[in-house]
Amino acid sequence: MQKAIWRVKQLVSPAFVRLGPSSAAVSDQLDASPAGHRSSPIELTCGQVPNDFDVESTVLIWLGSNNNKGQATPWEQGIRAIARCAGKKLVEPVDKRIFEIVLDDVFVLPRTVKKEDLLKSAPDTYTQFLTDASIVGINNYASQVVQLLRPQDLVIISAMISSIQPESRDELEKRVPGSKAFKLSLPAQKQVQAPSDQPEEQIASLIEENDPILAEIWKLIDEDEMGGVMLVGSPGTGKSWYARQIALRLTNGHDSLIREVQFHPSYQYEDFVEGYAPDRDAGGFRLVDKHLLQMISAAQKTNSKVVMIIDEFSRTDAARVLGETMTYMEGSHRGRDFFLPSGRVINIPKNLVFIATMNPEDRSVDEIDAAMERRWAKVRIPPSSDKLRDFLRDNGMSGPSYGPVIEFFDELQKHLELGHAFFRTVRNATSLQRLWDTQLGFAIKKKFRFDPATQQVIEALWSTCIAQVRSAETVAESTDATNAQPVAEVEDDNAPADAEDYNQPKAS
Repeated sequence: MQKAIWRVKQLVSPAFVRLGPSSAAVSDQLDASPAGHRSSPIELTCGQVPNDFDVESTVLIWLGSNNNKGQATPWEQGIRAIARCAGKKLVEPVDKRIFEIVLDDVFVLPRTVKKEDLLKSAPDTYTQFLTDASIVGINNYASQVVQLLRPQDLVIISAMISSIQPESRDELEKRVPGSKAFKLSLPAQKQVQAPSDQPEEQIASLIEENDPILAEIWKLIDEDEMGGVMLVGSPGTGKSWYARQIALRLTNGHDSLIREVQFHPSYQYEDFVEGYAPDRDAGGFRLVDKHLLQMISAAQKTNSKVVMIIDEFSRTDAARVLGETMTYMEGSHRGRDFFLPSGRVINIPKNLVFIATMNPEDRSVDEIDAAMERRWAKVRIPPSSDKLRDFLRDNGMSGPSYGPVIEFFDELQKHLELGHAFFRTVRNATSLQRLWDTQLGFAIKKKFRFDPATQQVIEALWSTCIAQVRSAETVAESTDATNAQPVAEVEDDNAPADAEDYNQPKAS
């Protein structure tokens, strides 16, 4: 009985085709080609072709070197196009293992994607999934080669290119369907992405479009090209609240384009820019993007404003936390490449806006002023008796009751700046007394512990204030009680008799 022979079709693998010196003319043509579909196929010969590379393989075309000396090339080396293998033929003599390869259905990308571009687009994904991929050593070759990719590598690289060049996303997702579903990961951090096809619920800002502080910040960012804006004011002036409301205005209510962080004495460069984190899967450590690099990545994916809010800016050594990035936050250096300590090259795009809050009495502010003066504008947020009046009215206090509070607040500013937000929940004498007992009194004693005379002056102002508020409430309660008493009925001799009286016989 004849033995049946089954021929199983070998699955084809995606690959990089790296163009070398023998295809310099093709590299030059691709580099000069406009983005989109190329009408003519690409024909080349290659001596290093794996068996798993065959007709129908998806190909990423890499523009390589045109020389063997490591000299610069007229084009940027990197991924320039995606194509399909249409032909693979072994040429004579077969022992030389030289192949003729035909690539068709060529789609030229708008720009060359360099290896560092992929790394910057999603460093964590790169280090987690692509450390063993062919792309890692592709610049080490001067010859023309075909290097296999695992299918998952092609998916991830296509997703990265889509994030770098959104205009190519539709074509890449059509050719590599899995790239649409793959999410570039930012482990242990909030994922920040540009607005997607799914409409995001917008959050309304609580400040008006004509708000004077908002208008000033718009001018500082767009006209003066300041690196950042620092909201400066004493405690309780609403700096953090204002920063978020301004951010909502700048991003048109897209909360996904806002990142809020808070500096503190133990905050480090590794918490803000980049640092190493344990790799639970592979063991050891891996380089991870932190807040700043994540927001840079988000800003590179959209034309909208992207806002980073840094609360309590002066509570740490800002120069240590920002490192070299502080220089490149400056408006004139936006978009300019620079090196991080890890060796990666990044730049800070113009649409990334920095808003910080700072209490001028914090201990670190003297050290950072000189370094930040040229790069960050300062906008003062002062205590406001108008906002205090709004708080008290909204809480139900009447004019005679809240008048003494506003008078005390204004007098207090002559000795110590405290913000109106301290009084946000005051609604009567009881809550006002509680504010003094738990916050204001302690702040006064701490500030003037070596100045008992001023302390006594403020305490006298407070005593007058609380006494007047209680007196006003007593009067109001008495008035309300009087108005609530029922009015006694008075007989009127001229009033008409009840109906039944008309039916009674009159006395004779």
